[in-house]
Amino acid sequence: MAERIRGVNLSGWFIPEPWVTPSLYAATGASNDVELQQAMGSATYSDRLRQHYETFISEFDFNRMSAIGFNAVRLPVPWYVFGSQSDALAHIPAVDYVDRAMEWAEKYDMTVLLDLATVPGGQGDSNESATTPETTADWHSTSNGRHVALNVLGKLAERYGTSPALLGIELLDSPIMSVRRGLFNVTQGIPSHYLRNYYRDAYELVRAHMPEDKIVVFSDSGHPEMWKRFMSGAKYQNVYMDLHLYHYRDDTAVDITSPKGISQAVARNRRLIKEARSCGFPVIVGEWSAAAVMSSSTVTPEGRDAYERVFISSELASFGEAAGWFFQTWKTEKRIPAWDARVALSPLERAMID
Repeated sequence: MAERIRGVNLSGWFIPEPWVTPSLYAATGASNDVELQQAMGSATYSDRLRQHYETFISEFDFNRMSAIGFNAVRLPVPWYVFGSQSDALAHIPAVDYVDRAMEWAEKYDMTVLLDLATVPGGQGDSNESATTPETTADWHSTSNGRHVALNVLGKLAERYGTSPALLGIELLDSPIMSVRRGLFNVTQGIPSHYLRNYYRDAYELVRAHMPEDKIVVFSDSGHPEMWKRFMSGAKYQNVYMDLHLYHYRDDTAVDITSPKGISQAVARNRRLIKEARSCGFPVIVGEWSAAAVMSSSTVTPEGRDAYERVFISSELASFGEAAGWFFQTWKTEKRIPAWDARVALSPLERAMID
């Protein structure tokens, strides 16, 4: 892959999230997609979702992203992207809109990384702390979860594998992996051997439809050092590791209102990217943002903007050894400053993004 990736996520388009589109969730009491459907009822939910698919991201967005200097998008898709019907829940297909994203990307000289972002039972979220609901990972315990995930990856690869706009496919987004802590303690999550076997099988499946110039991406699950000697055989070509580098959580957060805080954050980014590369893989930063701790309550809005600008440019510099990055995210309804690329990256000169 010759050109460095400079991209944004399109979060909240096919998997509604309250922080991206709060209007969808208003007065429902729901905190996620499943609860939203239960609160609205299938018919109303389907109508609202169809309208959301139609309007949230448009050709104008791709035109604007390209003009700013982005050359790729990371597009999270759910396991039911081709549609799903069950007694409890129904999901309308989103694949026609994925088709549009591919067409718009090609038109504006961009590429798309398709990211399988949900699976039945849930894979957890290694971006979150261990006390949040998003860390529940029951996918590996479900009777057909693995089959469903592999099936949708196969269908995505078959449909888009040879598209000029396809950058590649990410096999599963941020799964929580169980790891050993000492002799007798193992953390909650998906067993590492289960994930490794799944990734190998998924690689074979997507490569059957996707040429080797397209990348196959797997998540480091928050432990980049644990993937040494994985997929090291000659048959595994163009495999990338995805790191998510956030600085807003309790266990990794630093105060960026001091030079020391920013240097600590940057040093952590460089260390994790170096660990990942030492496993033999090119690395992409699949998600990052400007969100960080500002401990002083006296920071003015102008001061916050200035700190975030310095922080963003420092983060971008720290990604130098990575093959590229995707900011989280392109747009939010409320234009959240640290998370909405239209706000967070707008003050940067194009040369800084390049």
